[in-house]
Amino acid sequence: MLKFFSASTNIVNSKRAITECLENALQGEPNLNCDLIIIHSAMGHNFKELLAEAHKLSPDARIAGCSCGGVVGKNGVDESMKALAIMAIKGPKEEFAMTCRKTHAAGDPYTATQQMALELRNINPKINMIHFLPSGADDFLPVEKSLDGIKSVFGIQVPVTGGLAMTSLANLKEAGATMSSYQFFDDEVLESGAVMIGYADPTLKFINHANHGFGVLDGMPLEVTESKGNTVCEFNGEPAWKKVAETLGVPESYTAMQLLPISGFARTIPEKLWKENDSKYLISVIMGKNDDGSILLPVECPAGMKLYLTKRDEKMMFEGVDLVVKKIVDELQGRKPLAVFQTDCVLRGRFSLDRILKDEITNHMQAPICKGEDIPWLGFYSAGEFVMLSGEAWFQQISSSLFVIYR
Repeated sequence: MLKFFSASTNIVNSKRAITECLENALQGEPNLNCDLIIIHSAMGHNFKELLAEAHKLSPDARIAGCSCGGVVGKNGVDESMKALAIMAIKGPKEEFAMTCRKTHAAGDPYTATQQMALELRNINPKINMIHFLPSGADDFLPVEKSLDGIKSVFGIQVPVTGGLAMTSLANLKEAGATMSSYQFFDDEVLESGAVMIGYADPTLKFINHANHGFGVLDGMPLEVTESKGNTVCEFNGEPAWKKVAETLGVPESYTAMQLLPISGFARTIPEKLWKENDSKYLISVIMGKNDDGSILLPVECPAGMKLYLTKRDEKMMFEGVDLVVKKIVDELQGRKPLAVFQTDCVLRGRFSLDRILKDEITNHMQAPICKGEDIPWLGFYSAGEFVMLSGEAWFQQISSSLFVIYR
């Protein structure tokens, strides 16, 4: 059976930082050796040094992970450039497997992730849970195609946790792809690739809920009238960016990054999911603005799709988190969680909330679930999050997604 441990730090020296994390996570254990280390790191660390030192301290461990916009650990939020968090896992080698995509998805995210999933299944056909950390750049967009590749191998019943890796919103490009990202696979640092971990501990169960906390603006939706995959060329017969700026009442000269904290797009999901999701909608944001006035979204937008503009609502965000946590606590029925994987959109971090509010919203999550106990907790600020609805993985942004593992 798999056993979980976690820790976080913001020590400047990369070698010392990973050492402190392993020492704190495995405090009370006979040594620092473990079987799997999942690492989330902000951009201030030397990734090669992190991986090399982790292997030195725990020579038998496999290593996976990704870059991110910040971390959430048992001690709260850290969005500094030296933020680092880990989940160390001990257990039989036959109860997990790993694979990666070292190169870009080359415009075919479905095939890329399908091949990864097939590799995992060939290594271990008993996998019953997937941890997916793909690039947040355009390589694995539209994201639902990446998820479909996994589902084509494992079926929709196998849960998927994780989210899109990223570096910083400051790297958002105004034409073409979005920010680059980095993935960690044993001793390799990959750029704009993907890492997939499969868990095969048959005793593991999960609870996953998420909430976006955004209000949908009144008025007519924007209808996609011309698109190419996840690139929207026109809304309502007008250039996409021009129509968005006009509808929001902002200058057309705005950049995509300037628009991110202001508004997102809501897309309607099947009615059977509304109650479970506490909303009719999943939220996405503009991830790039092209020179021709088209925009890049992380999801496919066929002609005829209607998208609703949204606005951030802090009250709804807090209420949504409280609702998610209540559901999780109710479903746990007194059972102690083994570990929690949290994926939060970077736009719920310093780009929209100050330090006090971030700490408060994190405490709203951790206190009722942990109940004062030392529960391993690994969270990261991402470019997009996965959530299970009616037993199937979906993608959204500007949300908090909590994936609670219990036995």
